[in-house]
Parts: sequence; structure tokens; C-alpha cells
Amino acid sequence: MTDTEHHHGRGRLHGHLTPHGHGMGPMNDPARYARVSGRLSGRLYRRVARDVAALRLPDGARVLDVGTGPGSVPRLIAGAAPGLRVDGIDLAPEMIAWAQQTVTPGVTYTVADAAALPFPDATFDVVVSSLSQHHWADPVAGLREIRRVLRPGGQAWVYDMRWALPETSTVSAGLGAGTSVVRERRLARTSWLNPVGRLVLRPA
Repeated sequence: MTDTEHHHGRGRLHGHLTPHGHGMGPMNDPARYARVSGRLSGRLYRRVARDVAALRLPDGARVLDVGTGPGSVPRLIAGAAPGLRVDGIDLAPEMIAWAQQTVTPGVTYTVADAAALPFPDATFDVVVSSLSQHHWADPVAGLREIRRVLRPGGQAWVYDMRWALPETSTVSAGLGAGTSVVRERRLARTSWLNPVGRLVLRPA
């Protein structure tokens, strides 16, 4: 997932944590990664898609998935809410290339860094990220970029293991005034039986 290491290894690339698969042997294969992540995190991915669909956003509303990996979450969101425009970004070109092999109406994938999103200010109604944030080299920088691309009245949901979510005071200090920050402690469990929480950002 964007600006990440894989779950079972560490590395550095130009000052950032390495993206999916780099230096991880068989996990360089996006097809294998998609199978493994689907087994381990499929329940959470489906939860994210249901949460987005429950908002009942109007057709044409825009959603961004930060750290999309092989593109599972955007496809699930598009299936649950077909009228939305969904973008997925990841730092690993091989993951984006794999995701682009499956053409899904309304879904676009781009190679990009969470800390330098290639979108204008106030582009998206919703931003999501699933089990990616704990790999970011600078989580607050990534959250600052997410806040920048959110439209007024929009919201961002950053799902991650509960222990990995930053404290609201840290995030609020990094983002400055004008953004509500809520840390929800328990929502779901991954196949590792780790409790997953959600950090919610809402710009004024």
C-alpha cells in the first residue's frame, strides 16, 4: 500500500519505506499479494465498501483509496455504489499495473505517494485507507495530504490496527485548526485477530 513496507519486512527507498513487495521475494508478485491480502483482510475491505455505500453519495461523487495495493477496495466500492468515481493510488508500479488489468467502470488507478497526492485541493468527497497508514514514513504528512484533497463537508476514514493509529492530539497538531479528528477504537478484526480501528477526519 502507498509509501509502504510489506507486512513482513522493512526497507528504505529514497528516504521512504518501500512499497508493496520490493525485496520480499514471492510477494513481488501482485497476483500472489492479491490472494494473500484477500484472505487476510477481505472482511475489512468489504466493511470499507459498505461504509462508503451507506453514505448514499450522489452519482459522480469522488472517492480516493490511499494505498490501494492490487485495487481490491476500489472494485468493491464500485460494486457497492456504482455511480461513484473511485481513484486508487499506490507507490508500487507493479501493483497499479496489476490493478489496471481489471477494467471496472468508474475506477482509475495511479502510481502516487500518500505524502504527495497528485490531485488538486478539495477533489474528493471521501478518502479511505485500509491497513496502510502504519507503514507510512510520515503518517502526519500523509494525513495532511488527505485533508488537503478533501472537499468541505467530506470525510476521511483511515482503517488500521488499533495500536497503529496515531493519537488525535498528534493528528490535530499536525493538521492545524479546522479539522475534526476522531479515533474510533474497535470496528472489526482482521484474520490475524488484530482489532482494527478507524481514524476519522472531517474538515470544517
